[in-house]
Amino acid sequence: MTRAVIEVAEGVLVMTSRRYATNTTIVVAGNEAIVIDPSWDPDELADVAEVLRAVAATCVAGIATHLHYDHVMWHPSLPAVPRWATPWTAFSWQADRERLLRPLIGDLPDELLELVGRVEPVPHAPRGSSEVPGSPYPAATRLPAGYSIPWQGREMLLHEHDAHARGHLALEIPDARVVIVGDMLSDVEVPYPDEDDADLVPYLVGLDRLTDVVLRSAVLVPGHGTPTDDPSSRFATDRRYLDGILAGHQVDDPRLDDPEMKELNERNMTQAART
Repeated sequence: MTRAVIEVAEGVLVMTSRRYATNTTIVVAGNEAIVIDPSWDPDELADVAEVLRAVAATCVAGIATHLHYDHVMWHPSLPAVPRWATPWTAFSWQADRERLLRPLIGDLPDELLELVGRVEPVPHAPRGSSEVPGSPYPAATRLPAGYSIPWQGREMLLHEHDAHARGHLALEIPDARVVIVGDMLSDVEVPYPDEDDADLVPYLVGLDRLTDVVLRSAVLVPGHGTPTDDPSSRFATDRRYLDGILAGHQVDDPRLDDPEMKELNERNMTQAART
């Protein structure tokens, strides 16, 4: 085992990668489990199967919170189960696989590259927008109401939004009061809008959509960074950052000590000026 496993709530296990503090989450119910955003290196991906064996649970499905390559990985030691995502994420990988996979070429071995992005829409997921990948990013999109995955193990509600990436998911586990938010609300990354999000409106709409979900949760698991038992504080920090850049201010935020985040902040300031 190359990384630690933390149980952030009953039956909710989080493993943090050595790369970019990327989180894999395993949700267990009895002898079944769902694996969310497994990543990153081959040994760490293999660890997911080791954890499942340790808790005597069989993986019955995977879920990708969004289309970015570090959230759609898999490993041959995991079973060939359905791997769900939003319709947008699934259709994007079908239509544009070569481009989306390109950043991982030479990083992962071929047997793992073949498994990247093999996602399909959640059964019965509501269809929002009908645009195809490559169309102009809309200022506002039709977002479906929260919906459940078809799993008898425990209730898991999916909340779609277009912040950070089109067709992004937050996963809420009501019985544990946990929300898994993908690349949102991180303690190591400032808000990270999609490059196609020209004016921050889709990001702000997405953040607003998560407000009630975050505030009723007791634990928040970000895609990168540290899980927290104070979700409302994490939300307030990002809201304060966004309010600051929308007002044209240079924000004092410790996450900007990271050179990559400082560079992202410059892009965010440019986008905010168009809002």
